[in-house]
Amino acid sequence: MKYLFLLAFAFLTHPGSAQLADEQSPAPPKNQAVYSPGFSLATLPMPGNDKGKKDVLLGQQKWRISSNHVWTGALVFLAGAAKGFNETLQFHWKEFRRQFPGADAQWFNPTQSWKNKYKNGDPEAGAKFFGSTSVFIMFTDQYHLNNFINRAAWGTALVIKIGEGKKPFKQYLLDFLYYWLCHQAGFAATYYPFSKYKGK
Repeated sequence: MKYLFLLAFAFLTHPGSAQLADEQSPAPPKNQAVYSPGFSLATLPMPGNDKGKKDVLLGQQKWRISSNHVWTGALVFLAGAAKGFNETLQFHWKEFRRQFPGADAQWFNPTQSWKNKYKNGDPEAGAKFFGSTSVFIMFTDQYHLNNFINRAAWGTALVIKIGEGKKPFKQYLLDFLYYWLCHQAGFAATYYPFSKYKGK
């Protein structure tokens, strides 16, 4: 019995080269190549098959300001401007008030406006309205509104930026420099004009 199994195993594993032929389709001559459809697993679009090609393309990319950079740069500029505005209100209120004499101190001056979130300006009386001391605090004064604008702008820019593809490391450094300049430009626009008191 074991010889029968050995014979069957040998028959099934033998790389046979015979072809079936009939009168309608005779076997090809011995010197003619057997037809092959040219199919290969290597040609399939398998994940990772184009890694080398992608790496070459990544190395050829040059840093440039794209529409993505314009939108995210504007948002980072806005975030910087909100930060600079808060620094002005907190540390240079006198100069801000000198340049904008009509500015309502109860809304713009943080030393007074922090009470806006409470009933009658009294912390003991509790919140002025639902969420006025937490999720809706940005509607109580300019200082907290600026904080909200800063975080919202950063968050939105981050979400948009994540949509970009992989880049060479050098381009990430250039991106960092670009966004740092955008943020500093926004900050400078709302801080430096008020950084020195010029009035009485």
